[in-house]
Formats: sequence, C-alpha cells, structure tokens
Amino acid sequence: MCGVKCITFVLWIDILNVITGENNSKLVLTPLHPVIHVGEDLEMTCQVTDCPVNVTFVWTSATDKFLAAEFKNEHTVSYLLIRSISVIHSETVMCKSTCDGKILQKMAKIEVFSFPEDPVLPKVKSLIANQEEKLICTVHNIYPLERFHIEWLRGDKTLHKEELDVQNSDHVQNYSSVFNYTPSVDDLGKNISCKATLNLNGLERTTTAEYGPGTMTVSSNNTSVKLGEHLEITCHADGNPKPKIFWWKLGETEPEHQSQNNKLIISNASWSQAGWYRCGASNNVGSQQMSVKVIVTGPPNIPKIQLSHRGELKEGENITIFCSSDGGPAELKLYRQSQSAATGGLNESAVLLNISSIHITDAGIYICEAKNDFGIERSTMTITVKAQHSISRNPDLPVAILPAVGSVSLLTAAGLLIRHCRKKARSDSSTLG
Repeated sequence: MCGVKCITFVLWIDILNVITGENNSKLVLTPLHPVIHVGEDLEMTCQVTDCPVNVTFVWTSATDKFLAAEFKNEHTVSYLLIRSISVIHSETVMCKSTCDGKILQKMAKIEVFSFPEDPVLPKVKSLIANQEEKLICTVHNIYPLERFHIEWLRGDKTLHKEELDVQNSDHVQNYSSVFNYTPSVDDLGKNISCKATLNLNGLERTTTAEYGPGTMTVSSNNTSVKLGEHLEITCHADGNPKPKIFWWKLGETEPEHQSQNNKLIISNASWSQAGWYRCGASNNVGSQQMSVKVIVTGPPNIPKIQLSHRGELKEGENITIFCSSDGGPAELKLYRQSQSAATGGLNESAVLLNISSIHITDAGIYICEAKNDFGIERSTMTITVKAQHSISRNPDLPVAILPAVGSVSLLTAAGLLIRHCRKKARSDSSTLG
C-alpha cells in the first residue's frame, strides 16, 4: 500500500548495497569546511583508505567553475589546487572516487571572503562638546557584503550600529558608513572607533578616528594663590592621538619650565608669577589653546619714594616726588605728614607730586604708603629747603640808614641824624679858630 515511495526506498537500499558490498574503504576530504581569503591559494585533498587497487577520482562543482584548477592523482589520493581564489569559487565542491566498483563521494562548501584592510577614518580637526560632527568610515574590498556590519563606538559605549540590507552579493565592494555625531561632555577623553565585522568566523577589524584637541578644561576655577604658597592647575584636552599639554606665561617665548604632567606648578608664589598663563594642547591633527589668569595675593612690598632733584634744594626750584610699588595690587598714597598730597588707584604702580617754585614752607617729612586688604607698608623722605640771601655793599651812614627806616623806629633815626650834625658843626668851628 506504500506505492511509489516504498519502491523508491527499496531501490535506494539496493544501490547502497551495491556501493558498499564487502569493501570497507572510506573517503576523507580535507579541509571539509574551507574558509579562504580572496587572492590566496586553496589546496584540497581527497583520500580513499583501505582500497587495495588504484582509485579513480572526479572533482565536480554545481556550476563547474574549476576549469582553471589543477588536479593531481597519486594512487589513493587526489589533489585539487585553486590558485588566486576569487568570489566565483564560493561554491560546493564534490570529490567522487571509485574503488573496486565502490563509489564514494563527499562534498565541502568553500567560503570565500574579502576583508583585506582596516577601516579608514578621516582625520577630524576637533570634536567639541554639543557640536555635531560628520564622521565617515570606509572599508575597502568587502565580500560577502550581506554578512558585514559596522558599529560606531565612543570608548566602550556603542553609539550606532549599521546592518546592511544586501542579498547575495556577487563581487568585492567598498562600503562607507556616514555617522553624524554630537559628543557630550561625558564623552570627552574617549576615542571614537569604527568597528567593522564580517560574520565569517568572527572576523573583525577596527580603527580609531584621529581628531585634534577638542574641548579643554582646567581642574580648578580658583587660580588665586597667597604669596609664598603652592598652586597647581591641571589642563585637560580630548583628542586622538592623545594631545601633548604644555603651559607658558604670556609674554614669554619659551614654555613655562614649571609645567609637567599636564600641570602648571607654582611653588613659593611671588609677585612676578602673577599674570596670564596659556595652556596649549596639540597632536598631529591640530591644536587648541586656553588662557588662565593666576592671581597672587598678600601684603604689598615696601614702596619706594624718590626725589627728582639731586644736591642741595633751594627756594624757587621745581621738583617732583615719586611714590612707587613693585609688589601686588595696592593703593598708593603720597602725602606730607598728615596732609594728603597725591593718591593713586589700586592698579597704578606709581604716583607723583609736582611742586613748582618750592618754598621753605614746603620742607618737611613726605610719606609714601602702599595699602591693600592684606596690610600697609610705608617709606618716608625728609626734604629740606635752603633760603635765598641777597649780597649788599657798605654805603655811607646816611645812605645805609634810609633803607633801614622800615625796620628801625623814626625816633631813633632822627636822633642819630641830629647827633651826626652836631659833631660836624664842632669840627668846623675848631677849624676856623
């Protein structure tokens, strides 16, 4: 009642009995699952064991694509050699042997692939937080494309995975993945990778984007240090390859010698170390810079007070008194004893006082004062002024007396004049007698 199916089954059993008979020979095909890259040579071996006579071999494929292959038979072994394999050899190959009337055959599926190069990522000038950047990853000479995918990563985090909608590709192809990426602040310091995978024995190739230093940050917003104390500021920058960090002070041509391990180190801070510093980050793709102001605080240095005039100071001369400070920010004041004379602003390094035609009354102690929130320092200078004196002759008494009337009483002057006249009369009388 089984009909055609039963007859077919019986025929297969009869054929199997004919093939096997009492012959215990076996056929071994190696490699049984060949996976080979385009351009390489493939050698397959077909061997019959336990066959007492010579064996005949035939190599076939479903589409007969082995016309350029080389065959070699040696007694119970046959070799198939395909040089410079190509995608057309992605085929099922069969080795068929006959040993003493017994037919043996085995098949193997040749898997050909092409994945010769790492992905290519262009160099990106910079990656800035919250700013979109177009990234392109290109992989050349891929086969089979339907078993290929690309994954974008930032550090260990998957950003985007791209599966290809391709069916039965029949040639080697190039593929480019375009990814519009907006990095976040949390992404800084992590590399962007393009991971290309061919799902054929787990083949993977990766490459990392090369981009210049992007967003730069410093470790502390507080860049103020007290006089004589220690300050460290660390500069961070994202980039690939990892950027080199260096510091220098504006106005200096050479990098700041206190810079090491991305840090600006100021030990025993002095007034001269205050000012603007620049952090620079660079690699072979680009460079970035940012500036930081270092403020040194503390009481002012003892100010200097100087006089423009040299030598003895006389009435009527013009002079200038200078009050200056080379320390940190301080309010300068120049005054004579308790009388204020000149005052400068907090950021002025000097004040001066001009005195035209100085008088004896301008002599005295002058004070130069520097003051800030941390203390007061003073310097003093004593200024003396020499009076001017007129030079006069010794005239006859009457002539000399007249200018003195203003300083001697009229009565005294009159008495002296009368006395002089009397002496003159007596002298004349004695001469006549």
